[in-house]
Amino acid sequence: MFLSIWNYLRGYVTIEVYGFSVERFMNLASYKGIYLWDIKRNNSKVQMKVSIKGFRMLKTCAKKTKCKIKIIQKKGWPFVAHRYRKRKMMALGGLIFLGILYLLSSFIWVIEINGNEKISTEELIKALEEYGLKPGTWKRNIDTNQVENFLITNFNDIAWTAVDIKGTKAIIDLTETVTKPEIVDKDTPCDLVAEKTGLIISMVIRAGTPKVEVKDLVQKGDILVSGELVVNSEDEIQEKKYVHADADILAKTRYELTYEQPLLYMEKQYTGKVKKQYGIEVINKEFNFFKPRISFQNYDKIINKTQLSLTKYLILPIQGVIYEYKEYKPIIKKKTLEEAKKIAEQEIKKELEEKIGEDGEIVTLDIKYYTEENFLKAKAVSTVIEPIDKPQLINRRKTIDATEGKDTTDTN
Repeated sequence: MFLSIWNYLRGYVTIEVYGFSVERFMNLASYKGIYLWDIKRNNSKVQMKVSIKGFRMLKTCAKKTKCKIKIIQKKGWPFVAHRYRKRKMMALGGLIFLGILYLLSSFIWVIEINGNEKISTEELIKALEEYGLKPGTWKRNIDTNQVENFLITNFNDIAWTAVDIKGTKAIIDLTETVTKPEIVDKDTPCDLVAEKTGLIISMVIRAGTPKVEVKDLVQKGDILVSGELVVNSEDEIQEKKYVHADADILAKTRYELTYEQPLLYMEKQYTGKVKKQYGIEVINKEFNFFKPRISFQNYDKIINKTQLSLTKYLILPIQGVIYEYKEYKPIIKKKTLEEAKKIAEQEIKKELEEKIGEDGEIVTLDIKYYTEENFLKAKAVSTVIEPIDKPQLINRRKTIDATEGKDTTDTN
């Protein structure tokens, strides 16, 4: 690529050589140090490229070998400069244009963020703008190390980040922290209590003293398995121990859900009529060339923007904007009761599954429907089987002296 640029800057011509001693012509040119490239043979003729300086030296080679030279193409900066040598204003305009490009390339115009899943791009962009890194920032004022430290310091979910400035683009690659699984501290004494009201259907106790049995109806907050162990010797209390209660407890629970949806809905029927408006956006300022008269009563407005860039990383703060106005006719339609009931059932099941999680199982689902002013309303009652136990720390002081940490000193 560098050689191609160099050849273009110094200029070169594509020539065609023919005669009785073309091979001798090429050998003589090589002997004189004339560089020939892209040599292609076409029957008795040979096409090649040579620099402007080398072309002038080929005349003696052609005379000695009695070959003829025909110029096919002239290419390169010297020919362009010669062609426009009298057009000073054009040259001045070209220089001004190059100066503007150089000036624009000194700023950051695009911020690209990669690797974020838990943290939204909008949140990161807003934080970077408050820090001082935003479109239009002078590149020399950006310290990439400080930007990296800022992100890691202000976002706990970021474990690693790298900031790189390429052209007019700031590229931020980051790695988020991995959520650590919840670790149950087996050394901390706790009870297992009911998280919901339900009917116990199975219990597997690994540690602790059970306080309920299968087929017992428990209320939310009831102790299911106590972390207090009592060791008896000949009917006398010998010792009390406190452990981390551990068990798998399933219960039947009941849910009541409601849902409603409109029976009427609007469908867009596009007519095929489209009007367009063109404009440009320069440094977040929009300039519209022509705004058509929109006579459509109902239409969708679609905005398409195209970023102007010279290379992958040399992006300019200029965007071409096209507005499309597509006409449509609103068609009011009505769902059948069967269609509406099917949608309602799917949505109710979806909501119920989100509530009970992966460990829950739906046993029964009874849904009653009724209509009211073009609305379908549903009331669902469901029975599910799910784990209802959750750990609760044991208040050791309350257990020992029933004081709950109060001052019991006798003041009399």
